[in-house]
Amino acid sequence: MKTIIKKAALAAAIISAPLAASATDLVGGGASLPALAYVGDNFTVTNPRSRLSTDAGLFAGFDSSFNPYQQTTITSGSIFDAFQIINPSHTASYCQTGSSTGKRVLVGANALNADGACRDYSASPVGFSAPAGQTDPDFVSSGAPLTANEVTAFLNGPRANRQNLVQVPALSTLIALPLNLGNDVFGNPISRPNLSNAQVCDIFSGSATSWDQINPTWPSQPINVVYRSDRSGVTFAFTQYLAAVCNGSQVIFITHEDFTTAAPVGNYAIATPKYGEFNITDQLSTSSWSIGYAGIGSVLAEQGLDYADVEGEDPANTTHIAYDSSDLLTGQVLGDINPFTGLPQPQPVSGIDSDCILMIDPFAQLTGAYPIHAVINLLVYTDGNTDPQALEDLVDTVVNGSSTLPTGFARLAVGATASSTAASCIN
Repeated sequence: MKTIIKKAALAAAIISAPLAASATDLVGGGASLPALAYVGDNFTVTNPRSRLSTDAGLFAGFDSSFNPYQQTTITSGSIFDAFQIINPSHTASYCQTGSSTGKRVLVGANALNADGACRDYSASPVGFSAPAGQTDPDFVSSGAPLTANEVTAFLNGPRANRQNLVQVPALSTLIALPLNLGNDVFGNPISRPNLSNAQVCDIFSGSATSWDQINPTWPSQPINVVYRSDRSGVTFAFTQYLAAVCNGSQVIFITHEDFTTAAPVGNYAIATPKYGEFNITDQLSTSSWSIGYAGIGSVLAEQGLDYADVEGEDPANTTHIAYDSSDLLTGQVLGDINPFTGLPQPQPVSGIDSDCILMIDPFAQLTGAYPIHAVINLLVYTDGNTDPQALEDLVDTVVNGSSTLPTGFARLAVGATASSTAASCIN
């Protein structure tokens, strides 16, 4: 009993300590891919890694033994820190649930609400740890744009009183292929290999199941593919690349947030599923002869973890994402997958204000640069926002700000347009 009381007191202290510092806390969550840019790297040093980053006294929740889940604060120099410096009476909290869970909280699907516990990477999230009774999030981040089905879920769900949705492209980041290889047949360490698009296709299609099939000087070790078990925006972006470059006369990959739906996992010599971005990199750092996919920022944060160049390009050296206004679509969402390409087909949005929905054309591909990338989207509601001006300022700081970004992240050339659209749509 004394232990439980002490833990309850600890939780009360965690919850109440910084609460007086903020007038408005914007509560959000979703994709783990942009977390290093949004909130910094404080969450990487907790054990287990924390999902929730907050300066507002929110609480990640308790496990079944009444132990508090890990959480952390916003790192100095991050985008959200820049927002809080510009707006000293406001804070922005973020829970890394993955894109799909984030969008389910946005539309109210599966009874997921913003005030459910964020938890940490030892357990699946059920919300963003908003204050009790706040079912609607202030914002959501996703590596995959809205689909027509998600708009329908919003219109038929518990968030319909929020009138309309706003979606703007926010950031772009490069997706690396982290790997853990040993020595070649001559006893030399294998590091920073250069893979061609064709070799990447062979690995993730299961056409190659041992490393000597990729390079004859490498040992005949089975390829262990480590992939996201949760639905995620990074999986969406990575499988979009695979569909674009690997599918020819036969469609092997389809673009999807669920990797087992998108790729022929049954063909792999070894397949290892892991929940969340940093569980991928943690697993790879301890698993020999393995390869996976994750944001380059997350890979660099994992001490000593190697990664591959692709087509001679290093994702850590890419600083400019060459999307322009011709790649920006207005009033369109993702529809069905084209059965002949495996890529999603844009379709006009219906039921909500089309002027407030922007996305980068899913057929747009980077040329002359590292080829695997993701566009991070910010999603908010048009109406019923507690502090519309603070929300507009947060969106502008993310998509059109001047704060320094971590390696592997870049703002888009359409940032000013995205910020202006959000400002005109948020009430």
